[in-house]
Amino acid sequence: MLKPLPQFRSRALAARGCGLASSALWLVFAATGCGTADPNLFGTGSLELGGRSNAGSPSVAGSSGELGGGSGGEAFAAAAGNSGSGGSGPGCTFSCGAGGRKTGAAADAGAPDQAGSGSELMDCSAFAADATYSAETKHCYLLDDEQRTFAEAEKHCKDLHAHLVTLGSEAEDAFAWSMHSDEHWIGSQDGKPAKESGAGRYTWVTNEPFEFTNWSREQPNASKTDCVDSGACYEHCAFQWKGGEHDGQWNDRYCMHTIASICEWEHAP
Repeated sequence: MLKPLPQFRSRALAARGCGLASSALWLVFAATGCGTADPNLFGTGSLELGGRSNAGSPSVAGSSGELGGGSGGEAFAAAAGNSGSGGSGPGCTFSCGAGGRKTGAAADAGAPDQAGSGSELMDCSAFAADATYSAETKHCYLLDDEQRTFAEAEKHCKDLHAHLVTLGSEAEDAFAWSMHSDEHWIGSQDGKPAKESGAGRYTWVTNEPFEFTNWSREQPNASKTDCVDSGACYEHCAFQWKGGEHDGQWNDRYCMHTIASICEWEHAP
């Protein structure tokens, strides 16, 4: 008559062997979750281990780059020596460190701002709802219909972290005129006092090279005009106008006159 003990030992040894094999398999899976491997290699479904499922884990390789725990991770915890706390139950956590890849909200939170200071502009709505983008210059522009003196217009643009429009090319010149086909300040003056006669050297308010010009014939001429207080004053500030050989050319006028203006942003704030 055979004794039952050997049969019991045989079954125990077989079960122990299966457990060790399962633990080794988990170690292999954990190793492939790091480095350059895809941390979502195992998907988000349940994975059976020794007849039990880890469905209690939200993901085997979730957005944090960790292998989840749940109630089905005891075998791996025993083999790896890490009880962890990644799941909702007594599971295990295998952190891939820098090798893991963030996904979803975690990745978005760590992404650098694409509109950092000095970067190319694409969306002008951050400056003003009515700001207009120019594909030619990749700058943003805003028409200010408020009637202001040159100094007031310049200050208004500065308050918006912009500057009075500077026209560096024929295309930009035409773009500014298309925004407002009437008189408006542009960001240039000759720097002379209002009561000093004669035209000075015109420069841009940004100090960029004053290379492109579109003056009407015989302009600037610093014509004499009445001061707002008393006496004679002269024209020392530039604007686009409808006169001249064609509309949109430049002229000079008394800086205390009040007309519209255009502000310009060249870079993101």
